[in-house]
Amino acid sequence: MIIRDALRSLKDDFLRSFFYFLTLLVTVMFIYLFFNIMMSDPVGAKLLDGSNDLLATAVTVAVVVICLVAILFANDFFAKRKAKELAVRLICGATAFQLASYLLIQTILLLVIAIPLGILIANLIIPLLNTILSAYLQSEFLITLHPFANTMAAVIMGLVIFWILMLNLSFALRNGAAMMFSENIMTKAGDHPIFYFSQIPIWIKATLFTLLFFVPIIFFYFNSEMIFLLTAASLVGFSVWLEEVLIPWITRRIRNKPENHLDVVWLGFLRTDIMIMKQNITLLIVAVTLLAWALITKHGKPVEMMLYILSYVVMGILLTMAILFKYSTELTVRSRFFNTLYQIGYLEPDLKKIMRRQIFVFYGIILAAMLLYLVNIFISQMLAGNLELHFLLILLAFAVVPPIAACFINLVTYTSSLKLKKER
Repeated sequence: MIIRDALRSLKDDFLRSFFYFLTLLVTVMFIYLFFNIMMSDPVGAKLLDGSNDLLATAVTVAVVVICLVAILFANDFFAKRKAKELAVRLICGATAFQLASYLLIQTILLLVIAIPLGILIANLIIPLLNTILSAYLQSEFLITLHPFANTMAAVIMGLVIFWILMLNLSFALRNGAAMMFSENIMTKAGDHPIFYFSQIPIWIKATLFTLLFFVPIIFFYFNSEMIFLLTAASLVGFSVWLEEVLIPWITRRIRNKPENHLDVVWLGFLRTDIMIMKQNITLLIVAVTLLAWALITKHGKPVEMMLYILSYVVMGILLTMAILFKYSTELTVRSRFFNTLYQIGYLEPDLKKIMRRQIFVFYGIILAAMLLYLVNIFISQMLAGNLELHFLLILLAFAVVPPIAACFINLVTYTSSLKLKKER
């Protein structure tokens, strides 16, 4: 009975179920490929205990954690969109554990398809990766299948199922039926900033944080060995700059009452977007820049190169999907405000224009920040003779395509949610 209900629920909410399934599929495929590549090296097992390469061990741990985070974001998106359905079951007498089990069954049903399909696709990709290794990297090293990869994939997916159960149980326990019926169950932005500099004039703070953000990037061209530390320092500055410079600037623009009344609305929405999504944006940029730096550092070493190329591409996709899921959840809830705007005089073309500006500027900020780091890292390395132009362009393409795709997906789902209650 419960399995039949779970299947019906997946069918009724096909689009969100598909995106959740896609996250599971990409994660399974990536983990399987990652450990097969690692174990194909005669000394590959040493990468896990740090006795061979500390950077490779750190990257291995990081990519596994990011995979888990991406799936948990997808699960959060999936569970919250089923809140009303769960509320009905709760009113009918279901317990919190039964609700969590109901959601878990849907996840397992998707995993039953995602795991074998992901492994199949990974096996089909391996010959292509071997061709790239032998042609571009000029190496005789070949990726071979290893039983340990299956074990690691099973262990990691087991962890995923366990944490999904715990999170869904927590969601069911924390939210009563009345709260689930309310659409306003989203994570809200904090009212207070992380850093407090109330005694420092605004212009001094803006200058300091802007310098902390941009100055380390300039030093990429003077000391390529310090790129990782310089990037880390700049990313700290970027995170604070978003909260202490960009958001206050948007607030001042709103208070100044721009001539175009639409600007007040979309700038207000954009300000909330940045406050809510700041951690996701920073995580995406941190992961992409870290892997780009690791890729350049290991230039010429086939095993590490293939691991980092694969990680660079897939991490960008998974973390962009995490932003897509979380942002979609917020936008779905927010779409109800547009009925109020319509009732007070905004026309439907105006509302769609607000949506477009909000989405394009939000993803424009993500792309601009990402390109600021990647372009300067790649150009500094190209000038140092460590990177070729065509490889630089390929890496940039892999970085920018996922956010652009997510931008248009969010735009389509956002505008399609605009259902105005028009007076007759």
